[in-house]
Amino acid sequence: MKKVIALLFCAIALVITSCTPSNEEKAEKLVKETLKDYLYHPDSYEPISTRVDSMFIDATTIEPIMEIGEEIKDLMSKINRCKRKIESAESSMDLWAPDGYSSQYSRGEYARAKKEKEEAKSDLDKYTKKLSERLASLKENIAKYHKGEFTGWAVSHRFRSLNGAGSINIPGEMIFFCNEEFTACVGYDTDKFEDFAKILKVVDEATSDEDIMDYFREDRGLL
Repeated sequence: MKKVIALLFCAIALVITSCTPSNEEKAEKLVKETLKDYLYHPDSYEPISTRVDSMFIDATTIEPIMEIGEEIKDLMSKINRCKRKIESAESSMDLWAPDGYSSQYSRGEYARAKKEKEEAKSDLDKYTKKLSERLASLKENIAKYHKGEFTGWAVSHRFRSLNGAGSINIPGEMIFFCNEEFTACVGYDTDKFEDFAKILKVVDEATSDEDIMDYFREDRGLL
């Protein structure tokens, strides 16, 4: 009798297990729903493959880190422009430097160049201070990103869907970060996330802010 009961419980357990969706099935269901906001023609969506891995990160920091990275690039461009303006103004000041024979015109040109230099220097100081603040914020957010405890699921997903014109079925690949219950997620194109991963690697390996800035110089062609 005990054996019969034990077998019965095993059978029930197998039935319950077989009815419980796997993590991949849960992920695909959530991803399909989420992709409605990404695809030109959601009805053409066709899954190819799904891989689910445990994640130990704070996914809410991904977007801020990406945004800060763009701000750093923009600030570095502005700083470079300011430096060029200062150099140009200094050249003009040398050219129109007043002496005992200076005309009113040359004195005016010197005053104009001097004003341009002062304005560019003021902007340079402002952008340099802002850059320092954004670099500190970048490092702070990346420190939060490395959570070190289970926070949900990272889902790598490949699929097909029609392009904007609705004429070609193109493959796509995205990575989604889902909560533990597979009730919410956020997704990124793999190319975009690879750029994000490069920033993480650079900051993790950097020994100074200059190392981080070198990466953004190379990425933006500011060398």
